[in-house]
Amino acid sequence: MNAETEDLNEFNSWDILGAMLMLTLVPGIMNFVFNDKDIVGSAVIAGIGVVISFAVFGLSLLVRGRMISRLVNLLGAVLTTLYIVIAVYFWGWHGNGEEDADAEPPTVQQ
Repeated sequence: MNAETEDLNEFNSWDILGAMLMLTLVPGIMNFVFNDKDIVGSAVIAGIGVVISFAVFGLSLLVRGRMISRLVNLLGAVLTTLYIVIAVYFWGWHGNGEEDADAEPPTVQQ
């Protein structure tokens, strides 16, 4: 009767790697989308994200506990909200056409 209840939010090490990769690659993708397809900057940001993801994965292999999976869950909730707010802000800022309205129309030389 005293069986420990299973925490359905608990991740194993491979789940942590996948979740961290998804969370850390989003800034690189957002940089590519909102900064005029900056491939080099996006690759650097994505590379840093991959290094961070594998570091957390290695830590999860060394430390068998629920704490890391709960931290990744909490980080996912916070970062997802932050990413949505940033994406809506940049989408509205870059997509409202103010930059094009201030530009002078092209002149035709004859």
